[in-house]
Amino acid sequence: MNTKKGVILAFLIALGIVFQLIESFFPIVMVVPGYKIGIANIVSLFALYAYGPKDMVIVTTGRIFLASLLQGTLFSIAFLLSVSGGLLSMFAMILAYRSKIFSIYGVSVLGACFHNVGQVLAITYIYQQYFMQLFLPILLALSIVSGLCIALLTRQILLRMKGKLGLWKTSI
Repeated sequence: MNTKKGVILAFLIALGIVFQLIESFFPIVMVVPGYKIGIANIVSLFALYAYGPKDMVIVTTGRIFLASLLQGTLFSIAFLLSVSGGLLSMFAMILAYRSKIFSIYGVSVLGACFHNVGQVLAITYIYQQYFMQLFLPILLALSIVSGLCIALLTRQILLRMKGKLGLWKTSI
């Protein structure tokens, strides 16, 4: 990794942390407790399409760890939920991206869905409360909407930034 790319990835991590912190200040009161739109995922999706899967993993894991450290939730339940959702989401997004079957919209929706699946599995395992799985259909429906919104925003950013940071790995 050259210096320019390292600096850009560091800026993406910082931007993701800012998005995550801002989103934590505005709780969305809904039927499902703890639901967030996932604005910080714009940065992860951008890194995936601009630089590739390896760099998306760097940006996403860096964002999760550093934002948790800044919020004072490192190694707490909230952190474990974030990590479990983030890891499963990254895995699904990388598989969908590499398959070349899905557009940026499909990759984003799959990432949002698997993030919620990972969190529900983690909360079920941690608390041994199986009724939490009843929230999964609602969370999956909400994740389709949020995944499409995140993909729309990311695609617009990628189109406007095309050529400014170098060549993209794939077409959007």
